[in-house]
Amino acid sequence: IVVDQILGAVAYETSKQLTVFVGLIITNCIVMGRAEAFAMQNPPMISFLDGIGNGLGYSAVLMTVAVIRELIGSGSLFGFEILPLVTNGGWYVPTGMMLLPPSAFFIIGLLIWALRSWKSEQVEEAEYKIGGHTALSRAM
Repeated sequence: IVVDQILGAVAYETSKQLTVFVGLIITNCIVMGRAEAFAMQNPPMISFLDGIGNGLGYSAVLMTVAVIRELIGSGSLFGFEILPLVTNGGWYVPTGMMLLPPSAFFIIGLLIWALRSWKSEQVEEAEYKIGGHTALSRAM
């Protein structure tokens, strides 16, 4: 996160204490900005329902990503072993890489791909078309 890196360069001691919360603060700003933009153009009840729906949807995505990461990364959920580990005489070898932060991006990408494959109406129209005079088309 660029903000966290800038904070680390300018105020290192403060950055050490706040680094965990910077991502949460930025996410909160994104969610609140979207809610405010919607609320400015709609009546209160519709805005309230939109906020509830977005909050529940965002929570569902976070929980889905967390469950997938935890299950694949350590073979457990909430501290309870779900997949029997090889170290305990089971069959599952944990994929520790899934516990690292970048794995969340891969999981979210796979969730978007799965949703758009399942519901084709979720696929957006292309904003541009590739021209007919590309090197690839001339080579064929």
